Amino acid sequence: MHMKNILFCIMAVFCLAGCKTTVADVEVGPYTISVIDENVYHIQDFNSTYPAGETFDADGNKTHFNNCSDMYLIVGKKEALLVDLSNNIKWADNAAESLRQLVSERIEGKPLTITFTHNHGDHTGMLHAFIDDKEVSYAMPETDFSRLVGRFPDLNYSFINEGYVFDLGGIEVETIEVPGHTDGSVVFNINGRDILLTGDAIGSGHGVWIFNTEAFRKYESAVPHLISWLKDPANNVDIDNLRIYGGHYWQRDWLPELEGKEMGMEYLNDMQELINEIISGTAAKEPSNLGRPDLDTYFRHGSAIVVWNAAQAEEYSR
Repeated sequence: MHMKNILFCIMAVFCLAGCKTTVADVEVGPYTISVIDENVYHIQDFNSTYPAGETFDADGNKTHFNNCSDMYLIVGKKEALLVDLSNNIKWADNAAESLRQLVSERIEGKPLTITFTHNHGDHTGMLHAFIDDKEVSYAMPETDFSRLVGRFPDLNYSFINEGYVFDLGGIEVETIEVPGHTDGSVVFNINGRDILLTGDAIGSGHGVWIFNTEAFRKYESAVPHLISWLKDPANNVDIDNLRIYGGHYWQRDWLPELEGKEMGMEYLNDMQELINEIISGTAAKEPSNLGRPDLDTYFRHGSAIVVWNAAQAEEYSR
C-alpha cells in the first residue's frame, strides 16, 4: 500500500476512536437544537431573534429577558424519550407546530414517551403541543404529578419513581429522585454516557431554588444520595467525565468557574459543601434582589448557589 494511504488509514482509525464531530446548532421556529452526544439532542426555547438570558443597557436596566428552558430528546433504536416540555411559548406563533416537527424528524416514527424532571410550568409548558396525539405516552414522576394527571384523563400515562429505567434500545435512561426544589424532583442518568439531565433539582448556574424549610430538609439528604449513586461502581459513571445538563442552560453564565465546560462532579461537591455550611451557619451569603421574600438570599460556595430565605436558614442552623 502506498505510504500516503497507510497514513490516511492510521489517521482515520484514530479519528474514529477519539474525534468528536461538531454539529452546528439548528433553529426550528422558536427553538435551537444542539447535539450533545450520539442520538441525544438538547432543545432550548430561544432563537437568534429572541435569545436566551438577559441583556442590559448602559445604565444597567434590563432590556431583554428570556428564561429559556431546556428539553432533551434521546433516540434509541426502538423508542425515543423527551425530557421536559419547556416554557409555554407565547412570543412565537408556531411553537407547537415547530416542536412537533423537530421531534418527529429526529425520532423517525419510533414510539415517543414524554417525561418530566418536575412539575413547574416552565418545564411542562408545551404539553398542549402533544396532548391530542394518542400515539404519545407519558411517564410521570409520581410525587409531583399524581394530581396533575387527573386534569388529562385521556393521557396514556404511567407513574415512575426512583430506579425506573427507560430502555430505548441501545440506550438506557435511569431515574434518580432528588427532592428539594420540589417534593418530587428527579434527574435522569443516560447510562454509560456520563450524562446527567437534572432539570432544576440542583440548579443550572443561578442556583437551586428552595422554597421552605421542609424542602431544604429533603435537599440536605438528596444531594449526598445523588453523589453516592454516581460514585457507586455498579452504576458505571466516570465521575471525572460527568456532564450535567440542567433545566436552564443559559444560567451557566453565572459560573465563571466552569471556564466554558459543563457542570460536573466538582459542582456537586461544591453543592454538598454549601449545604454543610448552611447547616453550620457559616455559608457566604448576599441579598438575591429577586423581589421574593421566600427567596431573599443567595448562599454560595465555589460554583454552587442555593437560593433560600435567610431567616429560615438561620433558624435551621440552630
